[in-house]
Amino acid sequence: MRIIAKFFLWLTTIAIPVVIAACYGMAYKFTKTGHVVDSETKAGIQGISVSCMVGGNVEAADTTYEDGSFWLEFNTACDELLVEDVDGEDNGGQYVDRSVPFCKDCEDITIELHK
Repeated sequence: MRIIAKFFLWLTTIAIPVVIAACYGMAYKFTKTGHVVDSETKAGIQGISVSCMVGGNVEAADTTYEDGSFWLEFNTACDELLVEDVDGEDNGGQYVDRSVPFCKDCEDITIELHK
């Protein structure tokens, strides 16, 4: 009887972390924060799409908030960041899309866009 109880205790000890991991998913390996600003006024631009590109594919994406800030979470280091004005004339006018080399050692990235 003790052997059966020990087996179920062992099974429970192994199963609980697996169930928790399955419910919450894998944690991201990398995060990158930054701001997208107007090149003339240096004010943050809302509604800009920032995408982490790996081998030409989007690994992660975010749209900038009111202050121009963004936050990306991803598992594979980016090759570049693709910055696109997805809202057109809203939020300050039409900005030119831009591709920025990825800086893995930079804590916070500031990207300037031109109209």
